[in-house]
Amino acid sequence: MKRYAALFLTVIMVLFLPFQASAAYAVEIPVTASQTSVVMDISTGQVLVEKEMNQKMYPASITKIMTVLLALENADPATGHTMSYEASHSIDSGSTHIALTEGEQITLKDLIYATMVASANDAANGIAECVGGSIEQFVAMMNEKAKEIGAVNTHFVNANGLHDPDHYTTAYDMALITQYALGVEGFRDYWCAEEYTIQPTNKQSQARNLGTQHSMFVESQFTYEGCTGGKLGYTEEARHTSVTSAKRGDLELVCVTMSSQKYEKYEDTAALFDYCFDSFDKVTLSKRSLKGFVIPVLDGDIQVQEVRIYPDNSIALELHRQYGVDDLNLEYQVPETYRYGEEVTPSLKITLKSESSSMYGDLGSFPLQFSLNDTASQKVDAATGLPVKDNTVFWKNLWNILKWVAIILAVLVVLFFLLVVSVRVRHFLYRKKRKNRRVRYPVTAGTQIAQRQGPVHIYVQPDAAGRRPRTKRPVSGTQKNRR
Repeated sequence: MKRYAALFLTVIMVLFLPFQASAAYAVEIPVTASQTSVVMDISTGQVLVEKEMNQKMYPASITKIMTVLLALENADPATGHTMSYEASHSIDSGSTHIALTEGEQITLKDLIYATMVASANDAANGIAECVGGSIEQFVAMMNEKAKEIGAVNTHFVNANGLHDPDHYTTAYDMALITQYALGVEGFRDYWCAEEYTIQPTNKQSQARNLGTQHSMFVESQFTYEGCTGGKLGYTEEARHTSVTSAKRGDLELVCVTMSSQKYEKYEDTAALFDYCFDSFDKVTLSKRSLKGFVIPVLDGDIQVQEVRIYPDNSIALELHRQYGVDDLNLEYQVPETYRYGEEVTPSLKITLKSESSSMYGDLGSFPLQFSLNDTASQKVDAATGLPVKDNTVFWKNLWNILKWVAIILAVLVVLFFLLVVSVRVRHFLYRKKRKNRRVRYPVTAGTQIAQRQGPVHIYVQPDAAGRRPRTKRPVSGTQKNRR
């Protein structure tokens, strides 16, 4: 009876295991209160989950991420700066500031910390003047940088994020900007700073002690394990905005939430992080599994050369655990022909084969390599646009052939030498073995004489009948010894 009961329990457990496994991760993206949001893989730029991420929104103080990255790219933090009247007094009196005054001398490093840690609007203006020469010129630099990064739905009017109807961005653009910023040397030092002290200046006799308001990477009820930094923003028009990064293992994510309530931004960010960390695994498409192409190069209607288009490296992706490689659609965007002078940007677009409620279906577009006859430095005639015959390629190939021939000959010589040595060693060992055997079993003098002289033959005269009498066979010395 016990045996049957154990068998029954085993069957139940086996049937129940798939449900246990499926419960280890959520199948659908969590419902969030923020109006727009996105979670992006920092290393690849892949969007894992999103909610209206391309909708234009007011960013508020998360604007300062762009302000700080430009400062670090274009100036030395040790640079000194004297505050102007415009920089210190052109902000709303009720907005966040550290009471910088006209004529106050302060370092760019202090301004950056004040901007990131305390979200000081007057400090952001100071950065703009120090780096750009004027606030207006710096804003132009901000917009130019946004286009360079790919934030095409972003437009800045100021360096601090105070409200302006023409000052806007999207959750996706802010994720792109943050991804870029985290790669700028020194940025992470300010990104994760919990506190900072500005020493007294020529206008301020007391030290200024600054502390971050972001509660996810400091000890609080919203502390998130693995959080690596962040920036908050708020205006009445934008409501609460946040950009936060977190890391588990080799996966680091950035989450952007826009237009939320005071505590909703933390709850939404934590829920999205948990979902992505628990439900996604890395999948690699090897270079061998991807296609390569060879297309003709045309001069008019005549083919004069060929172009190779191929993936340069393997592609790493984050996939929800309910999907595999077979669920991916690979769309190669490759021209059928190429004419000299054309701008060609072949790429591979990867999407899910069907709509999904568990992840963002567009996994990204990846560039493919483009080369003329496997030669990256193909010379082209400036007048005709046609490739110029380069004799250096011939000599290079000849040299490679001769090099391999020399290597093969050297290997053959070494093998022959080893063969000769082996034969000589075997011959030496054989002779030594024979010598040892003679020493162990010595030959007598009689035997040696008999071996040298051979048997003794005695002639006997035949009798009258022609018969010879029988004679005894001579006995060798060895036989005598044996008797």
